[in-house]
Amino acid sequence: MMENEKIKKTLYELRNEIAVDTDLKKQLRKTFVKKSRTRKWKNAWIPLLAAASMFLAFLLSNEQVPQHVKASSLKIANAISFLDIGSGEITAYTYHDGRLYLSLEGRGIFVYGNELKKVLNDAADSFSRSSKGEKLLFTYNGDVFLFDVKTTKSEKVLDGTSDSSYIYPEWKDQNHIYLTKVTDKEKQIVEVNVQTKEETIIVSGEMASFVEKEQKLVFERHGEIIIYNVKSGKETIVDRGKNPSVTNDGNYISYVKERSGFEDVWISDMDLETKNKVTTNPPPRYEPSGEGMYRYHLPIWGNDERTLYVMKKRNDGENGPAKIMKIELSEQSSTEIETVKSYLQALMVRDDDFAKSLLKDPPEFLTYSNPKQIGFQILETTKNEQSTSVKAEVYWTDTSLAYYKVSTYDLTLMKKNERYVIETVKELSTTELLANEQNEVELVKDGKGEALFSLQDIPQSFNQTENIRFSSLLRTHDEKTVIFSLQGMDEKSRFTLLSFNRETKAFNLLVTLEGGIMEKVALDATGRFLTADYSTDAFDSKMFIFDLEKGKQTDFTNVHSVFWKGDKLILKEVAKTHSMYYQYDPHTGSKINY
Repeated sequence: MMENEKIKKTLYELRNEIAVDTDLKKQLRKTFVKKSRTRKWKNAWIPLLAAASMFLAFLLSNEQVPQHVKASSLKIANAISFLDIGSGEITAYTYHDGRLYLSLEGRGIFVYGNELKKVLNDAADSFSRSSKGEKLLFTYNGDVFLFDVKTTKSEKVLDGTSDSSYIYPEWKDQNHIYLTKVTDKEKQIVEVNVQTKEETIIVSGEMASFVEKEQKLVFERHGEIIIYNVKSGKETIVDRGKNPSVTNDGNYISYVKERSGFEDVWISDMDLETKNKVTTNPPPRYEPSGEGMYRYHLPIWGNDERTLYVMKKRNDGENGPAKIMKIELSEQSSTEIETVKSYLQALMVRDDDFAKSLLKDPPEFLTYSNPKQIGFQILETTKNEQSTSVKAEVYWTDTSLAYYKVSTYDLTLMKKNERYVIETVKELSTTELLANEQNEVELVKDGKGEALFSLQDIPQSFNQTENIRFSSLLRTHDEKTVIFSLQGMDEKSRFTLLSFNRETKAFNLLVTLEGGIMEKVALDATGRFLTADYSTDAFDSKMFIFDLEKGKQTDFTNVHSVFWKGDKLILKEVAKTHSMYYQYDPHTGSKINY
């Protein structure tokens, strides 16, 4: 976003530096009022002026500023819970210049980029939604602090008192901030001069977002979202809800709204013309409770008005970690293929709420611990008069058994309310690879089984011990090769990874590890890269990527593979306190936030 701003500034400076011949401009003006005998001269300049306009339009279009549309026209392009906090409660978070800043109770303030990095020992009760330059505001224990994101230094700018405390800071201008002042009697939004500490009461309420271009405050009061005109004092109710936040350009408001016990995130136009629900909170997995599976908190906007972040926590008794979900919005409907890809991705990261939002009639359960999906490919698309059929191949594994499945599905989609919805999901065929009771690896295709090889068929040189069993395995996409692991059952838990050529009946050793328990193997869409997840005696999460073409191995620690997205791998990095997703490119060794 900073790069876009620099480009914008440079382009406008360039525009201002273009030399203009004022005398020529006067002559051109005269040609527009001359008689027909001069029109030929005037018309000769029209293509040049049009070309100049097109040139400037082309340059400025590179800013890629989203076109403003009504909230009801924004559709969910994608959603993923990419950051889990397993230890320490998230007390506050905000977004600044492409990065999230999170406060974890008792642990301090962290910045999320390619990693979760601690930048300040002090925690925060609340962050400012916006910044002034590189300066964010935060509150802690009733006091207000200024945080410099470049130096990662903080300084106290305002003290709370024994009778009142401050929370929810928001910049007005360089010298003034809005705050929620909390007393025993009420919550008030006040304006404070940072230099003089002079305080002015504005209105009763809390959690204010300032819309500079319209001089308005958007805040919460007694379960309602309200717009307050700073100049006139006029109030307008937006909707029932809590936790309001406004986009940087002031076009949209996000908030959490509850209906019949189910919380969801909504967005509204600033002019209140339309509203839109952008999450689908599913019911609990087991006993109905009259409440949704999740509680949503603090939906905040990214740098543009197409990205929304929201914290969600389980509400069904499972006490899972708090998650940060990223919601990408678009005025363009996702295509049929994009819809299917988003649905399959949601299944693989177990985002039931987003997956169910893409189905016309979602079942009660969508995702299970085992077997689990580890990859997919789109095979073909067929358009009919009323619907579209998308065929996809999905790969499954079981983390506790020697089991692998390839399923081909036909997903039928129809357009509903300007977006595609999956109407039916039909399994067309299955191919299973498993270890049977006779210690054979068996291929079962549409119910018909074929024994491929047994433990006794494997050369003794690959078996250093008799106490072994088949573990994780898979079939390559061309169906010619089976890749499998042999798991040692002694204390050292030694395992080997081998391949079996179905045509030549030859075995080949790929990898040997002296210690560890194999969990799963998966293959990328090209068939070149193989991932193997395993744990050591200490139960640390380990993984390696094996290049089948070059025979090269790349090792990872405290990482789980989630699924292959084409030839890119979605990984889950696991720490003691948190886990987060990122995308890894095995061709370049680079990773990006997901």
